[in-house]
Amino acid sequence: MMQSNEDSGLRPETWKGDRLSRLPPRCQKMDSSVGSNSSRGRRSLLRWSAICVCLALLAFTWIAPAVATYPEEARTIGINYGRLGDNLPTASDTVKLIQDLGIGRVRIFDHDGPTIKAFAGSGLEFIIGMGNDEITVLGKDASAADAWIAANVVPYYPATNIVYIMVGNELFSDTANTAIWLQVVPAIQNLHASLQNRNLTSIRVSTAAEYGILAVSFPPSKGVFRTDVATQVMTPLLKFLDSTHAHLFVNVYPYFGWRDNSQYVPLDYALFTRSTVLTTDGKYQYSNLLDAQLDAMAAAMASVGYGNVRIALSETGWPTIGDSNEIGANLTNAQTYNQNLVNHILSNPTQGTPARPGIFIPTFIFALFNENSKPGPTTERNWGILYPNGKPVYPLDIKSVSAPTPGGSPGSGGGATVGVAGLTGNRCDGKPSVLPMPASFFGSIFDLRI
Repeated sequence: MMQSNEDSGLRPETWKGDRLSRLPPRCQKMDSSVGSNSSRGRRSLLRWSAICVCLALLAFTWIAPAVATYPEEARTIGINYGRLGDNLPTASDTVKLIQDLGIGRVRIFDHDGPTIKAFAGSGLEFIIGMGNDEITVLGKDASAADAWIAANVVPYYPATNIVYIMVGNELFSDTANTAIWLQVVPAIQNLHASLQNRNLTSIRVSTAAEYGILAVSFPPSKGVFRTDVATQVMTPLLKFLDSTHAHLFVNVYPYFGWRDNSQYVPLDYALFTRSTVLTTDGKYQYSNLLDAQLDAMAAAMASVGYGNVRIALSETGWPTIGDSNEIGANLTNAQTYNQNLVNHILSNPTQGTPARPGIFIPTFIFALFNENSKPGPTTERNWGILYPNGKPVYPLDIKSVSAPTPGGSPGSGGGATVGVAGLTGNRCDGKPSVLPMPASFFGSIFDLRI
């Protein structure tokens, strides 16, 4: 990012006046000691000027803020591979199904050895996880973390291309276990240290957080974390992710935001089918709900000083069947959302979001299969893009979208008409809700340093 003179420490007044006033004092002294007609003096002046310029550039480099660098991401979609079903195909058969879909990344929620081993030689990027109840011991005992790596990574890597370890999933909605929250960062640090000590430096460690960690999400540029996680958890977590160039993984479901507030949020805003802008936030315009939610998360990260940490979308999707009170859960909406999600994420050039244009967001659809053993409402068992027999629940084209295509331009994709609705930080049953706001607004714009 270009910096202004004020940001870089160079004040405009230092560039006023004659030639000498634009040089540091040492250079001014040298320049005044030589005759204007002396070639030797001119050479001396040029030498000292060059030295001063180099020193100035070196000083500028030293004071400029560090920005995390991330390796180039493969332009592919990921999938969440849950296995809570009694009629699912074997892990080996599942590998072939995933490859046939054109999916390049896979996330499991545990560290089941046979499942990890089944993906050996597949070339698929693989994420393993753990139960929230495993975190405390890994945070308190570095030797336990090393033993965890020895048991769950070393036997399978690099044959299985493990790229991330997720320390827990949606932990921060469980207020009954706040003591575990404080062990997330120590556990991540201990696991990372073990990986480094074993020279497994290509594997990174993070956690998958729920969208409910935000206290405010509207306007997106005003996003902030809940006070109970902002200082004790998110700030040290983001500091560590920044130092290791790892992503913050977040689970974001526009379905819930729309379902619980459908009287205020248009369905097309949630499904990526809106052709005009609905929400304006200063210079940013939003024609889909997911972008607004992701930018609210990015703003919250910036508010604690780590707006340069990248975001990965660890879960998102749309259910195909629901109970009578779970409106909008149907095949048409699910197919529309997930296909448009794929198109949006894999756009070429990469669109990113309005606040983070051109930044690729690794994304994992939830989920691969309908899982008949999951408890809860009907929707819980009907997020899959495949039936247990491997047949598609609905058509989903990933392969052709993943292939390089010409044309396209980054941006929000919205049209010229600006709407008046937006998102708030209010909540409904623990899910971020969306309520009406008066007219358009102009929020403060965070410098995300990306």
